[in-house]
Amino acid sequence: MFGAGASFTSGVPLAAESVKRLAKQAYADRILGGKTLPEQIKMSEWMSWLQGQTWFVRGEDHLAENFPLVIEHQLKPEAYRRSVLLDLVSLKHELSAGYRAVAELVLRGLAGTILTTNFDICLPKALHDKQPHIRHVAEVNRASGDFNEFSPFARAQIVWLHGKAEQYTDRNLISETRTLDPVLVQKLLPLLEATPLVVVGYRGAEHSVMESLLGAETDLKFRQGIFWCRRAGDIPHPSVDALAQRLGSNFQYLDIDGFDELFCDLNRDLAGVQRFASVIAPGVARQFDDEPVTGATWADIDADLALSTLRQYCSKLERGVIDSTQLKPLMRELGLLLDDGGVERPSVACALLFGREPGRFLSHGLVSATIAGKKRKLFAGNLIGQYRAILEWFDEEKINPVLKVKGRRQHETRPAYPERALVELLVNMIVHRDYAAAKPSQINVVPGHSVRFSNPGAALPDATDRLRMGPDGAFVPVPEFSDLRNRALCDIFFGMSAMERAGTGLTDTCKLASEFGGAASFAYPPGEDSFVAELFRVEASAGSASVARDRRPVGTYVLNILPFVATPQYLTHVPLAVHRWDELEKKVPLEEAGTFVFEWRTGDLWCFLSETVANTIFGPAAVAPARSIPLAEVEQDRVLLAKFSWLTRRHFENQLKQFESQGLIIEKDKKGHLARRAYFTAFKGNNRTLIYDSPSKKNIRRDVVKRRGEDHNLWFECEGFGYEVVRQANVWGIRIKPFYMFAKRDGKSPLPGYMRTSKSTRRIKFDRNANVESDLTFWGRFLSQGGQTINIGSQYVDDLLLDGGFVTVDVQEGGLIDGSATQDRRSA
Repeated sequence: MFGAGASFTSGVPLAAESVKRLAKQAYADRILGGKTLPEQIKMSEWMSWLQGQTWFVRGEDHLAENFPLVIEHQLKPEAYRRSVLLDLVSLKHELSAGYRAVAELVLRGLAGTILTTNFDICLPKALHDKQPHIRHVAEVNRASGDFNEFSPFARAQIVWLHGKAEQYTDRNLISETRTLDPVLVQKLLPLLEATPLVVVGYRGAEHSVMESLLGAETDLKFRQGIFWCRRAGDIPHPSVDALAQRLGSNFQYLDIDGFDELFCDLNRDLAGVQRFASVIAPGVARQFDDEPVTGATWADIDADLALSTLRQYCSKLERGVIDSTQLKPLMRELGLLLDDGGVERPSVACALLFGREPGRFLSHGLVSATIAGKKRKLFAGNLIGQYRAILEWFDEEKINPVLKVKGRRQHETRPAYPERALVELLVNMIVHRDYAAAKPSQINVVPGHSVRFSNPGAALPDATDRLRMGPDGAFVPVPEFSDLRNRALCDIFFGMSAMERAGTGLTDTCKLASEFGGAASFAYPPGEDSFVAELFRVEASAGSASVARDRRPVGTYVLNILPFVATPQYLTHVPLAVHRWDELEKKVPLEEAGTFVFEWRTGDLWCFLSETVANTIFGPAAVAPARSIPLAEVEQDRVLLAKFSWLTRRHFENQLKQFESQGLIIEKDKKGHLARRAYFTAFKGNNRTLIYDSPSKKNIRRDVVKRRGEDHNLWFECEGFGYEVVRQANVWGIRIKPFYMFAKRDGKSPLPGYMRTSKSTRRIKFDRNANVESDLTFWGRFLSQGGQTINIGSQYVDDLLLDGGFVTVDVQEGGLIDGSATQDRRSA
């Protein structure tokens, strides 16, 4: 919603200045009979006359309040009023940069409806200047009953709250500014309930807007928020402060430098961003991925996976950090949770992305992968899991082997297929396939030749119009063009940084393939209702063309850190009156308290509970109320960081205790304290064998405890790991250090230190990079139990999540690019 302040830099005066200009014009016309030009009249003349009017509201601070008064009492008859007002708001300067930026935002779908209390031409001119790109600008309430063009989903729409001067409907008289047209208000209420309202350049003085539209009589809570922009130092109108108090957290003041600065900054910061999806009106056909899933409920959704993914999504879109309490509201906003006849159900996109067993509802939503049409491998589960599993499959030597490609002076070692091209085609297959079609997507690797991606889904109308297809359906991709079949899926994968919205995926694939000496082709084969993409590799025996991209080798490194994908945004401190554990047990139901740490010397207790829950549980033993310390403050204090690390480690240790039934125990020192190491114990005096799945193989048998020696020399070699909470590059995680514990005959008690040192020295010679990577893969799969996240939060703590896989980093190795092989090469 724009007020007069929006048009000030375009030469349209504000309310106070408008009062002066209107009064001067009325004095010249009515008192002096039009014989003297307004600019020739001394201020003392017309101001004295104005202040002498019985209706005039005195005081420089209240001058703007005279705007409707001077119109009502001095601008008569209606034709004179229209003429004077049109001259007042005529565009005398160049249209401001702010309005130009607004038009750019509207063009890209980032703003749709603009309410305005003005009646100048700045806004319509800015939008009309964008035609034919903006095909139609709807204008509502230009004249009485002019509501035919109104739509809550309009792409470009101006709502004239006070009418337009050209149509004699500008509402500026006292009686007119007391209320808005009730029909207009009823049209606007659903829109205001469903969307945020950003107010710029408006004082909030008109009773018609502040009460009829924004007041308590409408019963609107503005759950999406009102964001009231004001220039630094401006004092809000009392009616605006009253609105802020009524709405509480749903109202927010935003200090800005000005209308032009705000929208120019927004337009620059959002350059290249477009809003593809729009709210779907009742009765309007949805895309398939926006439909609710019959029979599905929240219990069918992996909430931990959804939270970790959407936190990444919000970070990418700079929406701030979300916690578990905000997860469902965000998913509703994104259309992932829908009201289906009074029952909240996941959408198809939600089930595909985050479903625990999406195959129950969409049995064909999987990928069938083959090598030369054989060795079929099915990638099932949710799309996030499929995406990660297929990426790991692509890393296998039999899928993307390393070649020695001949060049002019030397050979070059590199993968057969550009890794980024494989990722582009995989994401394209996942987000653009037709999930309503009852057949799977397919990937077939032809050894030594190509990788073929095929997914169900005929060309959409826009693609048919824009792409020049040959008789066989083949086409060359058009840069910057993308026809989205599944907007919700595209939205989330964009937020995961797995894809871009600019429609560059296929064109980038062509470029990458060419630079690797290969090629790529795309087609919608006639009669197949499917899309086929094929990536061809360079012939192993052929010399390749010069590679335009940086050709330095890239090493992928696995760091032994399980990163946190979600952490509580506060650390809660509870000062207790007790200093012994038994005293605490008498006053507090510890079985309900979850995980916490207690410093018995000082009586300080630390936890991740909210203040309300912490006070409820620990209140009987506390000397003061609990206080939640924001994570940002914690990270600036070394002492608080230590508390945070200690508490997080305790959560992880409590998670490890759940594996005791599988033989994993936490080592204790001589005093009985946890030693930050865990290891497996023997199974009934013999080996302990576990079965797990790796990315490339299922049902792998691993002896995590091996019996060694015989009779009186019997001992056991037990796999284990040390752990610690670390923070690297602003990322919190659990560092895992695999090791071997050498145990006595009972398969549990550690051997004496000197014996363990001797056996460790002999054992380490068998550890190579491959073994270490295998160890990390095993521990990641075991600790996550094959899941994509590890929830180490306890009761009341839902947002303490670890990634189910270790951190991987791609590092470019410097050194030789061209020239002699004897030159130094810096390792990664």
